[in-house]
Amino acid sequence: MYLEKFNAALVEKWDSSLFKVSSAKELDARGKEYLHRLEKLGKVKKVYWGWYYIPGKKMDVWDFLTNDKGFKVLIKQTAASLWDYDFIHRDIYRLAVENQSYKKALESFACEVGWTFEVECYDKVPYDYKMVDGLLIESPESCIISCTSDWAFTDAFATLYFRRDEINFEKLKELSRWKRISKVDTRVWTAIKYSCKLFNEQLNKTIFKVKTTEVREDLKELIEEAVEKVIEFA
Repeated sequence: MYLEKFNAALVEKWDSSLFKVSSAKELDARGKEYLHRLEKLGKVKKVYWGWYYIPGKKMDVWDFLTNDKGFKVLIKQTAASLWDYDFIHRDIYRLAVENQSYKKALESFACEVGWTFEVECYDKVPYDYKMVDGLLIESPESCIISCTSDWAFTDAFATLYFRRDEINFEKLKELSRWKRISKVDTRVWTAIKYSCKLFNEQLNKTIFKVKTTEVREDLKELIEEAVEKVIEFA
């Protein structure tokens, strides 16, 4: 009887979410013991050391990300896919968390159900983010910067183009001014300004009010290709 009540309480609080043994013990002092018994009955399943989930309910990755109660932020290309209407579809989901154990639990669970999570762990998530429809998502300004820094130019500039009326360009400039593209000495803001110049030129109108600039030759071609792709398929 006690086990049934505990299981019901567990489902009510943690269904569709990963949860820790310590969270189960908050429901009942014998929570750890009950979890072992429920695992033998197939009511719960261990996903990583100290972490469980309740099997059986079918859900897609977005259902899980929305319902899972752990602190996580969708970042980089995954955030871009939400801001740019999935302009480039990817089946890899990039997240940032602040707990190493939770990172391992997320990756283990995702692997088990056939998803691919790339999880970064920090003492404090360094990305600017906001809540949207129950998900913490890297802000469009921060996302543009992160993707540009990671050479994901098409993701960055698709977000820039589709969200141009919502983006705070002062914030974008401030956040990107001292950030550099990975492994080169070019500032992210320089690359963003160059993409803005290309959008204005190719669309033959002033979409973005920025000062013109140039970039090094090896980056120029990649940025131009990304802008052309956005314009072609937008």
